Amino acid sequence: MSPQVLLRLGVRSLLLHKLRSTLSILGVVFGVAAVVAMSSVGEGARREALQQVGALGIDSVTVRARPASAKGSPGALRLRDAEAVGEVVPHVVGVAPVREVTVGVEAAGRRSDAMAVGTTPGYRVAARLALAAGRFLTDLDLRDRKRVAVLGAGVARALFPLGPAVGERVLVGGDWFFVVGVLEGRASPKGKTGPIRTRDVNRAVFVPLPSLDRGTDPRPDGIDEIVLRVDDARHVTASAEVVRSLVRRTTGATGFEVIVPREILRQKERTQRIFNVVTGAVAAISLLVGGIGIMNIMLASVAERTREVGIRRALGAARRDVAAQFLVESSLLTACGGVIGAVGGIVGSGVIQSLAGWPTALSPLMLLLALLTALAVGIGFGFYPAWHAAHLEPMDALRHE
Repeated sequence: MSPQVLLRLGVRSLLLHKLRSTLSILGVVFGVAAVVAMSSVGEGARREALQQVGALGIDSVTVRARPASAKGSPGALRLRDAEAVGEVVPHVVGVAPVREVTVGVEAAGRRSDAMAVGTTPGYRVAARLALAAGRFLTDLDLRDRKRVAVLGAGVARALFPLGPAVGERVLVGGDWFFVVGVLEGRASPKGKTGPIRTRDVNRAVFVPLPSLDRGTDPRPDGIDEIVLRVDDARHVTASAEVVRSLVRRTTGATGFEVIVPREILRQKERTQRIFNVVTGAVAAISLLVGGIGIMNIMLASVAERTREVGIRRALGAARRDVAAQFLVESSLLTACGGVIGAVGGIVGSGVIQSLAGWPTALSPLMLLLALLTALAVGIGFGFYPAWHAAHLEPMDALRHE
């Protein structure tokens, strides 16, 4: 029997019992929808973590002072700590102290809220900053306490939408600064803030550290964080341990935290694997329930159509033709359930992103895997009813009432 004929017979048989067919695939629908929706949440979290790590750099380490409300000594970091890190920690290719404060930036009658970042020339290497125009900060700017600024791409567009920003003056927190450079735009993480807090360089204004005299730390040499970059990602963990020990010894306090994006990414990957196992278990239970329901429906269908099977066998139909017909019907049931579940999962992921604010992203591989699993459930749980129908004796089937 040709595949076209089998498909046509299977569709006609399922349409004769629409309600029964619909109810029998609900387990498959919910199972596939759960896989697609939850995998989209996991994929969105994974991509957001990769984006955040990419912004910080997998070969970077950040030492950040804890806020005053946290345990330990607030504002423990000082400028000399950054200098010690650059001299002692091995494999360092760039290190920079950072002091920041949220301020308003004005120019030519336009205003934009930005993060004023006081730092040194080493920050360009440590944070992988690329210039779109002009230059970055220099050692001469720091020594002479010059009022110069490098604008992030977003700030430059907001203040100077019609012309170049380099050479203009901007008012940063009440002080005038001369714009010497503009950074290239960088993709900013969307969604909720994850465990890795990244600085949006598009909305930042970089100035020499001595020129930023309005920070959260009143000490003249106090800083908020130290950013460093090593020459190879394989050296990150060892360098981070040296940094932790060095800063603890120089500060004599624990009012700081060492952030290693590489380690955080690994931790998120382990958490993601656990999440995938739990999601897979829930989906497997749903598909198992759906498969049992489909087997039950197919066995009932075989019992109802015993005489039909007997007539077909008496007219010369082979056992494989009878088995193929029932396998096609069970496969159609789960295929329809898989498609409906996939659509429901896609809609569900959109609802989750809208209501919960979690970033979601569809994984084509997971979507294909869910559909193939649904099809496999139809074949697996439809095999016994198909085998049972194929092995009915023609005379016994014809005498069946």
